[in-house]
Amino acid sequence: MKGLSLIVPVHNGEGFIKSSLREYHSFFSRSFNKIEIIAICNACKDNTFRECEFLKNEIPMKVLDVPRRGKGYALIEGFSHAKYELVGFLDADNPFDLNEILKMINSLEEADAIIATKFKKGRLKFQTSFLRRTFSLSAAIVSKIIFGLNVRDTQAGAKFIKKQALDRIKNNFVCGGFEFDIELLYRLKKKNAKIKEYFILPKDSDFSTVKMRILPGMLCRLLKLRFLK
Repeated sequence: MKGLSLIVPVHNGEGFIKSSLREYHSFFSRSFNKIEIIAICNACKDNTFRECEFLKNEIPMKVLDVPRRGKGYALIEGFSHAKYELVGFLDADNPFDLNEILKMINSLEEADAIIATKFKKGRLKFQTSFLRRTFSLSAAIVSKIIFGLNVRDTQAGAKFIKKQALDRIKNNFVCGGFEFDIELLYRLKKKNAKIKEYFILPKDSDFSTVKMRILPGMLCRLLKLRFLK
């Protein structure tokens, strides 16, 4: 059976991170004989790192501290430590039904990368806030017009990739923030990787570190990636 490297980036999540990591380990260890959980504490100003370190006494996992703020920086560090055949990341607040996530991972038999999407033709676009809806829609428009990515949702916090595909693209990333997801998909596309979407609705969650003020910087980095690299 293939092994799973699960990366969990977290920023200021002391209130829920132990619960999420416990559930991730309990669930996925029933389906994978080989599993590693890599918790990436990203510019945390609370006790997230200490909570994760304490949990190492309970479940086998790696805990890394990335002081530079940005989802992309956290994931890049996590990718460099992943060792198993399947590599993926999930949001730290455990927003999805893990039974659906497992079905999603099993779909990797038919693709190089599988990504969650909250959008489906004929279904109401589900988001928990206006900001998240705006962010997801903006990212979808940019990814299609500028990068030619034919996917409905670039930003859902659940993506899984075959390590052999990831190893071909994981160096020299430009984007360190939330726009990293678009760069990841773009680089996979340039290597002719097959990307598949899996429709899954998140559980109710109000946790988010997305702020409207970060959007201009994200756009600048994406334009740099597309036209200067």
